[in-house]
Amino acid sequence: MKGKTVNLHKRFTLSLGLVALLGITAVGASAETVMKGTFSLPVEAYWGNTRLPAGGYTLALNKEVTGINTVVVRGDGVAATFIAPAGPEEISTRSCLKVDEINGAYVIRELDAGSLGKSYKFGVTKAVRNMTLRGSAGQPVAVPVSDNGGL
Repeated sequence: MKGKTVNLHKRFTLSLGLVALLGITAVGASAETVMKGTFSLPVEAYWGNTRLPAGGYTLALNKEVTGINTVVVRGDGVAATFIAPAGPEEISTRSCLKVDEINGAYVIRELDAGSLGKSYKFGVTKAVRNMTLRGSAGQPVAVPVSDNGGL
């Protein structure tokens, strides 16, 4: 019986230590918003696996404490967060979303953050690829993003 009590005590102590560590991490964790903007999609489009109906949206580009960039998109009943891997090339000073048409489906492939001079690329998910029946890509469309001056 004594062995079970010691094991329970160790397990409780470890659990309490992990909860305390997670609590400290959560309290200190916050993202820095580096760009805010708005855009209007003229057609339904997919961003990752998220379907965005045609309409108006807000976006925030955040730099997380982990160093990872995320894009938070809100509008028309949608609230989604996407990891934003930065691309290596230079971009223009205007902000826009690059939308590709793949066999009748529109997919957001890139965010050019003009005020930051950076471009963020997004892949097409397997589910969206399968939905489009592996059709050929049409000409990309640029959707302007009204940039709030970097913030």
